[in-house]
Parts: sequence; C-alpha cells; structure tokens
Amino acid sequence: MIETPILIGSKIQLFPIRHFSSRRSLKTILVVAVVFSILTAGIREKTESLIYKEYGDSVSILFQKNEIPKSLKSIAEKSSKLRFMNNQIYLWKIMNNDLIKGIVILDNVKGKSQPITFAVFYDAEGQIRSSEIIKYREPIGGEVSNRYWLKQFLGKSWKSNYKVGKKIDGISGATISVNAVTRGIHRSAFLAKYFLELNDE
Repeated sequence: MIETPILIGSKIQLFPIRHFSSRRSLKTILVVAVVFSILTAGIREKTESLIYKEYGDSVSILFQKNEIPKSLKSIAEKSSKLRFMNNQIYLWKIMNNDLIKGIVILDNVKGKSQPITFAVFYDAEGQIRSSEIIKYREPIGGEVSNRYWLKQFLGKSWKSNYKVGKKIDGISGATISVNAVTRGIHRSAFLAKYFLELNDE
C-alpha cells in the first residue's frame, strides 16, 4: 500500500492508495485530487483579481465555501444535464456598502480527461455579466477560453436557452469542452439564483 500526499487547502494529508486494477481508477483519484486543490496554485488570487476588474476596486468581496443543498443540486443537474464534481461550491458575494452588487461562482466541469475550472460573474438579478476559464488543463479544446466565444453567455440566466448549435456556437475540434463548459455555466446559473434569493431573505 502506498501513501500519496494530496494538498487540501494549505495542509498536506496522506491518503492510502491500494493496488489499482485499471488506469481508470487512478485517473479518478487524480481528478479528485485536482478538485480538492482547486484554490491552490493561484486560482483564488486570479479569480479575485478578475472580480475587481469586473466590478471595480471600490467593492468589497466575501468569499464562501457552501454546501450545495440536495434539492438545488438535483434541479441544477437535471436542467443542465451535467452532474457536479463536488458537493461544495466556491462563491464570492460582491458588496457595495450594504448592497449586493453581484455574485461570482467558481466551479469545475470534466473535459475529455481533466477538470476545467471556470468562473461566472453575475449581477444582482442573476444575469451573467461575464465568464472566464480560470484553468484549462487539456492539450486540445482550449478555444473555449476565447473571450469572443464566452461573450455568448452575456445576459443569460437560469431561464435561458443554452442549446449548443442553436443558442451557443460550437467550436470545431473542441466539442467536448464546448458542451462541458456550456452545461457548467447553465448549471451555475441555478446556484446564482438560489444564493442571491437567500441573501434577500
């Protein structure tokens, strides 16, 4: 039995890894390790830098890691036709004095073999202001990081049509990434709606 160190937050924990009968099992462990270390390697810093660029330097931001309620998780997954990779969500509340100016959600979707980390920036009504690929790990399909392609999501919300090929353009050679990111953004819109309504209560 081998103990493999995995970085979780700022702590390194040892996880025993037994004999693997297939490469698929090892791949699953590696994907989970990447998800656990999502806010390492400058990802949080990059996201917060983009937040100030999007909303202005005068805002204050509140970072939270929230459990996704089971009922919300089920609705978001069914509507977007995409499962979450984790039961928690990373989000930032954007405040201007006591007023909420928006919310930012950081999440992952699975590409061909690696997680794609993305952030979606919402206004106070839950409409998309912008979106960004924070970390792309695949050798191909990186065209989903193109700002021109990502602009297609502007103004969309949980109620919008995200159909690839009709409302969202496909990209030749990046079919898996296009579908994964599109569904991931659609899925996050349900989370934005929920957490913004929760803030109003």
